[in-house]
Parts: sequence; C-alpha cells; structure tokens
Amino acid sequence: MLSTYRDLFKLPGAARIASGGFIARMPIAMDAIAIILFIYSVDKRFALAGALTAVAAVTTVVSSPLWSKVADRKGQRFVLCIAVPIRIVAIISFINLVLAGAPIWTWFLSIFIAEAGSISMGSMSRRRWVHIIDGQDKHLLATSYAYESLADELVFILGPVITTAIVAAIDPAAGLILGILFLLVGVPLVATHKKSDPGVELHQGEEKQSSVMRNRNLQAIAIPMTIIGGCFSAVNICVVALTTEQDLKAVSGLLLGIWAVGGALSALVNGAIRWKISHGKRFIGYLLGMTLISLTFPFIENLYLLGFVLFLQGTCIAPLLPNGLPIVTHSVTPSQMTQAITLATAGIPLTGAISSFFAGQIIDSYGASTGFWLPFLFLFIGVLSTIPYRKLYREV
Repeated sequence: MLSTYRDLFKLPGAARIASGGFIARMPIAMDAIAIILFIYSVDKRFALAGALTAVAAVTTVVSSPLWSKVADRKGQRFVLCIAVPIRIVAIISFINLVLAGAPIWTWFLSIFIAEAGSISMGSMSRRRWVHIIDGQDKHLLATSYAYESLADELVFILGPVITTAIVAAIDPAAGLILGILFLLVGVPLVATHKKSDPGVELHQGEEKQSSVMRNRNLQAIAIPMTIIGGCFSAVNICVVALTTEQDLKAVSGLLLGIWAVGGALSALVNGAIRWKISHGKRFIGYLLGMTLISLTFPFIENLYLLGFVLFLQGTCIAPLLPNGLPIVTHSVTPSQMTQAITLATAGIPLTGAISSFFAGQIIDSYGASTGFWLPFLFLFIGVLSTIPYRKLYREV
C-alpha cells in the first residue's frame, strides 16, 4: 500500500519539500495557544488574549492569499525572504512590548504586523509538488496532496501539545519563540532548494488575466471549505465544554487527538489508493459523510462513544482537501496556482472565529449538547453551497 509514497519520495527534492514544509508550518498550530498562554501569564485576561488571537486570525485570512499571489508573480524565494523576516521581527517586538508593559494598542499593532507577514507554507509546498511531478502521474500528485494533509493533521496534533509543554517547563513566551525557531529551520530548507522551485511562469497576456476567484473550479472548493471551517472551531469548544460539564476536562485533549488521528490515518490511506472515482465525487462524498456524522453529536453524552464518532468524522475530514485541490490546480494557469491553492482554504480561520463566538454564547446559555448543533449547521450550509456546482463535481 505504501509503494505510492515510496515512489513519491524518490523524486528529486521530495525530502526537502516534505521536511522543510512540515517544520515551517508548525507555527500555524502553535501561535494561537501560545499567544493566549503568554498574555494570560502577564495580564490574567482571557478576553484580551482572545481579542489578540482574533486579530491574528483575520489578518492571516487577508495576508496569506496576497503573499501567495506575489509568490506566483515574483517567486517563492522572493516572498519567503521578505515575509518571514517581517513576521519574526514583529513577534519578537510583540514579546518585548508585552513584557515591558507597553500600551495595549502596541500589542495589537505588533501582532497585526506579525500576521501580515503570514504565508501559507502548505500552499507553497503543494505548489512545489505540482512542479516536480509536472503532470507525469496524476495518482502521484494525489499522493503528494494526501501527504500534505497528513502533515497538516500531525501539525495540529503536535503543535498545541508542544506549545503547552514548553510554556509550562520553560517560560510563558517560549511557545512563540519556538515558533520562530521552526520558521528559521524549515523555511531555508524549502527556499534554498532550487530544483523544486516553480519559479515565475508569466505568459503573454497573463498580466491582464481575470481574478482567480472568478474560476468556477476554485469557487466549487473554496466556498464550501470556507463555510465548513466553522465546524472545526465549534467542535473544539463543544468537546471542551462537554468534558468540563462531566468534570473530565483533561479528557478533551485526548478526544480532539482521536479526532485528528482519524484524519491522519485516512489521509495516509487516501494517498496510497489509485482511485477510479473522480475527485469531485469523492469530495462530495466525504463532505456528506462529515455532515451526517455531525448530526449525532448533540445526542451523545458518553465520552467513549463521542471519541469513536469523532474518529469516524476525522476520516472524512482529511481527504477533503487532497480531493478538492486537483479540481482547482487543473483549472488555473501556473502563474495563479499558489494563490489558488491558498484561497481554497484561506477563509477557514474567519468562519472559525465566527463559530467560536457563537459556540461560546450557545454553550453558556444552553449547554454543550445544544452547542453541538452548530457544527452540523455549518456543514449543512456547506453542503448546500455545492449545489450550484453539482455538474462540475461529476465531471472532474
């Protein structure tokens, strides 16, 4: 089963893309909890910490697609050499401003600048896979996307655990500093590898090409992915709330870990199979699976059963993007590809922030079980958003 992964990692530069991309994206799973732990250690206000993470999330939604657009036009190395230093300097400034007791508005300004330097390392890694595979084998490209989804799952499993552990063991600012170190190690591994660098591929007349968001293939993936982003944050909060109601708060981390493990295993298997079913049909199938499984959440009180159901839903989550991205990348020009890959998931933090707010309100008023209707609502709307593109899903 793993022969497809063996073939993938035989490609020149594969190990550098895989390892560097994985290390460099670790901060995306660390920064939010690192900011919360750091600010609470200094200010003792979760509201302020939450406001800062919200600003960070919204800024990232805007900045990462813009940097990806620049990467398509100027090259990945150009972007990495500008954006990453901005981010590192701003994070260091943020830490120093907080520790020095500077006015709170400077905290917001520094975190805004830091996230303005936020790049989508996952998108850049995926773009490099497209470049080195270069249309040779569509199954191998699907395997590379599956590997990247596996990497995403592992990042979100390991990131929060590592952050909380290092903060508890060393210093409240250690989580943010470790994120900087991951960037300093991972980004050069990718940026300095010339063979996998897609470079700049502008063709005559492309300077005046239409906006990539007008591409129906991208819309067919980006719109539902953005909407269902609200499911993820809501599930996180509801799981913590339900375990807290049962005086088993420590179990929440285990349950969310099981959720992610289901996704990691599914991504691994998905990439090893040479599918005959189209990407579009699989994308819809996994989305429907997620939605139907989420319908059981409000009725579950037993945590063992919840863990099992979370595992099942996780197996539907991880294959979504590997099946959605080929629909996108096959329909855009090389000079728009990094931007298109980024836009496919760029809106997830925004709906995540919205769902977090409403989930908290619902849980405070009606309890965790009622709060679990919110993930189903986001997923149901996500399914409805695919209806205008139903013919497209059947064809690709």
